[in-house]
This record gives sequence, structure tokens and C-alpha cells, in this order.
Amino acid sequence: DTIVRLVAGMEHNPDVGLIQTLPAVIGGRTLFARMQQFGGRVYGPVIGRGVAWWHGAESNYWGHNAIIRTEAFADNAGLPALPGRQPFGGHVLSHDFVEAALMRRGGWATHMVPYLKGSYEEGPPTLTDMLVRDRRWCQGNLQHAKVVASKGLHWVSRMHMMIGIGHYFTAPMWAMLMLIGIAIPLFQGGIDFNEMLHLSPSLYWRHQDEEKVIRMFAITMVVLLTPKVLGYIAMLLDPVERRGCGGGIRALLSMLLETLLAALMAPVVMYVQSRGVAEVLAGKDSGWDAQQRDDGGISWPALIRGYGGLSVFGLFMGLLAYAVSPSLAAWMAPVVIGMVLAIPVVALTSARGPGTLMHRLRLMEIPEETAPPKVLVRAAQLRQAAAERRALG
Repeated sequence: DTIVRLVAGMEHNPDVGLIQTLPAVIGGRTLFARMQQFGGRVYGPVIGRGVAWWHGAESNYWGHNAIIRTEAFADNAGLPALPGRQPFGGHVLSHDFVEAALMRRGGWATHMVPYLKGSYEEGPPTLTDMLVRDRRWCQGNLQHAKVVASKGLHWVSRMHMMIGIGHYFTAPMWAMLMLIGIAIPLFQGGIDFNEMLHLSPSLYWRHQDEEKVIRMFAITMVVLLTPKVLGYIAMLLDPVERRGCGGGIRALLSMLLETLLAALMAPVVMYVQSRGVAEVLAGKDSGWDAQQRDDGGISWPALIRGYGGLSVFGLFMGLLAYAVSPSLAAWMAPVVIGMVLAIPVVALTSARGPGTLMHRLRLMEIPEETAPPKVLVRAAQLRQAAAERRALG
């Protein structure tokens, strides 16, 4: 039905070159994968509808789960190799953004239809796998700096690329903001030994402009949490979605747990994305490795190699912040805790056991688990048959 409706949309709108769906993430077995599928299902439609509204006929292309008019793509979306050496030169890694922009430049409309259901994908099973993919996306988005000024592009297409570039620079900007927050009082007044026994966060900020700091903190929380709250409310108002997500209470618990885990992982993402930006600027190419979809777990040696340095750095940052002001350390605690606990958090969310427990408790549940559509049932049957054939040699 989904494909039929997409084809009908193309037939009835001959000026449309591409229609992008909002795929639902399914098949999550690890805790991290279940976080992705729950967040995508509950928060995704609200964000998707907002994005579709302001994109209009200049929507983006995500490289999959879309229908493309062959004529529009063949005549306009050819991608020459970018001049210069890799990582900024060579083949465009994030090709989908550029292809949509080129089709729009050629006069073809590109639309997103977030309300059309029946489009699915599977996400990375672990944070580590997501960050490997994200490193390639980082390089691909920074490559757009050579494309964004191309002649004839629609201003919305340019905005897509600029937002993508800015997204990756927010990570090092956040890291620098933390370091500057420690450095300013350190350079101004040194270490305040009189505050060593005071842990109230407000004490530190009273020495700054407390009103502005609190206002900025409140605005930040509103920006971060509003899509989650709106998505939860929209889910509650839809009886089918509400039942499919385990009911209002379970969905609320799932949202709180997802928010907590996402907050703990945010410093890890900040660190890895900052490193990725630095690597690209230093000329290191990411390559294009196949994405991991099966939940094989991560060994402890791999976890220590990947996140041990971050944990040590987080501990150092916490001690330094405490030396400057215990109150500052209290303010920085959410970020520092995420860094220090990077190894156990990644291990917990990468394991299949916690994901299985969430499934049994009906937490982070989505409607496709309680009442899977025929296409997913058939896909599971084909996958099982393929696995059996491989087992038989």
C-alpha cells in the first residue's frame, strides 16, 4: 500500500522528482536499538511534520526509503568528484543531500511525507556502531562546504547543507564552552579554597550573572525536551499508537528512561564528534565501511580502547572543576558523569539482555512489536529461511 501510494503521488504530480518517507526504526533487540526505535516512533512524527512544513517542495533526501523519478535523477543528480584531496575532495560521501539539491535546481520538487506509514528500516545496534557511521556522515557533511555555494541552488537546499555542517561543529563548540567555563574563573580568581565544602550549583553562578544563566538553562531545556513532550502527547491522543507503545504509563516510563540514557550518552557523542571534526580538518579520510546491523555486542577490551580515554578525561575535568569551585563541579556533573561512566553505559546499552528485559516489561515498545504488519512478518520469515540455509552450508 505504501509503495502504491508513493507511485500514485508521482503520477498525479508530474513536477515531483522525489518523495521521501519517514521510515520507522524496527527490530531493536539491544537497549540502544530499542531507544532508537521508541524515540523515532514517539518523537519522530512531530519532528518530521515540522520539517516537512518548512521544507515544502525543497525537502531533503536521506538516501533510502524514498521514491525517485528516474528522469529527474538521471538528468540532474550526477555527482562529479570534488576537487582536491580527501577528505574534502573525492567522492561526496553524503551524496543524498546533494542529489536532492541538484534535482531541485533542475526544477523538480522534492517532498517529505511523514504521515505515510509502512516504511521501515533497522538502526545500528550499539552506540559504537552509530558513531562509526556518524564519522562518515561528519566527513560527508563537511564536504558540503565545497557544494553549498554552487550556482543555481535553492536557498532551502543551501540551508540543508549549512545546518548539516553546523550540526557537527556544535560538538566541539560545546566542548570549548565547558573548558572556557572552567578557565574564566580560574584566570580571574584562581582556585577558591573557601568553597571546598559548598556544593550548591547556584553558589557558583551567583558570582556570575545568575539570572541570565538560569534563563539560558531554562531555554536550553525547553528546546531539548519540547519535541519529546509533544510527541508523547500526540501518542496519548492516538488510541492505536498508545496501546502499541505499551499504554500511557509505560510510554512515560520509557520516555524518562530514554531521556536519562540519552543524557548519559550525549557527552560521549560530543567527544567522538569533536574528534571526527578534528580528524577531517587534519585530512584523515573515514572511508566507507559496511554498517553493522546485527547485535553482536562489544567486548570489554574494545570498550576500554574506545572509551577509556574519555573516562579518564571526564574524571580529570571533574576534578579540575571541583578545584575551581565545587559549585561549578555540581553544574558540570551531568556531563562529567556521562564521560566517567562511558564504558559501563555503552556496555549496558549494547547488550541484548537489557533489551530483552525491556521487551518483557513492554518498555520502549512500538506498535510493530505488538501487532506486526504483514510485510514485517514476511520479512522475518525470509530472514529466518536465509539463516537456516546458511546454517546448512
